[in-house]
Amino acid sequence: MHRTLRVSFAALIILFLFLPSFRAEARMVSVGLSIGQSTVRISSASAMTAADGAGKRHSIGGTAEFRAAGAGTVKTGNHSFRLPVTISGKSPLSFNGRRYRGTFRIISSGAGITLVNVLDLEEYLRGVLKMEINPAWPQETVKAQAIVSRTYALRSIRQNNGKNGFDLRDSVLSQIYRGINAEDKRADQAISATRGVVVLHGGDLAFTPFHSDSGGATADVTNVWGGSMPYLRGVSEPYPVSSPNSSWEVRLSASQVEDALRQAGVDVGPLRDLRIGETDAFGRANTLVAVGARGTQSVKSHAFRMAAGSNVIKSTFFSISSRGGTNDSMPMPLPLRSQTPSPAGGGGKDIPTSNTPMSAAEERQLTALTEQGVFNAEELMDMLLNPEKRKGYLIRALRTRRPEAPSLPSQPQSSSGGFVFRGKGWGHGVGLSQWGAKTLAENGWDHKKIIQFYFPGVTLGKM
Repeated sequence: MHRTLRVSFAALIILFLFLPSFRAEARMVSVGLSIGQSTVRISSASAMTAADGAGKRHSIGGTAEFRAAGAGTVKTGNHSFRLPVTISGKSPLSFNGRRYRGTFRIISSGAGITLVNVLDLEEYLRGVLKMEINPAWPQETVKAQAIVSRTYALRSIRQNNGKNGFDLRDSVLSQIYRGINAEDKRADQAISATRGVVVLHGGDLAFTPFHSDSGGATADVTNVWGGSMPYLRGVSEPYPVSSPNSSWEVRLSASQVEDALRQAGVDVGPLRDLRIGETDAFGRANTLVAVGARGTQSVKSHAFRMAAGSNVIKSTFFSISSRGGTNDSMPMPLPLRSQTPSPAGGGGKDIPTSNTPMSAAEERQLTALTEQGVFNAEELMDMLLNPEKRKGYLIRALRTRRPEAPSLPSQPQSSSGGFVFRGKGWGHGVGLSQWGAKTLAENGWDHKKIIQFYFPGVTLGKM
């Protein structure tokens, strides 16, 4: 009897010693704010403390500029620290005009330094949600977005596994994160009400992409990024959605379309016709057929859209009129926002890998190219999931620099050579439609029902 009690007591000690710390670590995230710079300048409303791995601690006042000093060290004022350095304070820390919760960490990045924000996952979501959805929308919609964003972050963290010294970026490479500046009481309520809740499939974290407006029916992941996930198949929305992109029209010249086709890997020479090839069950274009002087080729409509510009061709739910509007390639389909990367990074099979750390200059180049929209959604996710490919993507981008998305004339350049795209929705179309979720909530659906509609077969559970 007493032995059993001793064993149980020992088990409880192990439980209390190890489980809480594991759970605390599992809830912490690290976000890269500034990558590979020579200096970073931070501040706070109260005095900050800097501590390095060697145990050195110093008060550094309310403002400090850290400079890379080589050999794994940084300097600020008269103080020198061994990297990594943790900065904390009683007041929120500030960088680049934005305030952040948690602590800052400065780590080595080639010849430069990288600034990382370390904080609790739920606090991180407070800086994300307003950047991804309108918090004034129905609370059930905002709750659904909170759960989807939480799951998306956790799955990305697991796949990235802390490579490069942090879990997530603060940009579209992960989710847009702006710290305290982006916090909103209504978003906070949704995060608090769903604390720890995630989307699960088969007992594991689901991949939860989202977009602005599906146009009436979502897309199957197979037709957008390839692969197959049973909970990422197309579904038809039960209510009509009214959004700023419920209908749109854009006109491109033949040369603009030819440029986009070449960027998508199709070159048929001078273009004679462009028409819809395969469609899904809801009428969304899966493929396009390009007819030119050098033959006929098929291309994924998603690949064409990304090459033409995702803000130009707003979704793949469109019809095409060519030759001055005399040839409608398909009837108008049923009535997409953040370009969520693909789950498998399918576009990077030919990219070489490298385990050599990128230099600070290379990191800056990659960041600049990303901000310019050089990489498409598949490539961004491939870099997130496979950091060893980042240098390969950079090299390819510098060698084959894509031109910027074509500018849009108000009219076709010629009545016989222009193409008119008329469509509905905005975004890639996979997963949760934000405007659709808003409409469902307005019709009485709760967040659980909304998520299980857009991700059929999933369950909700605590992390």
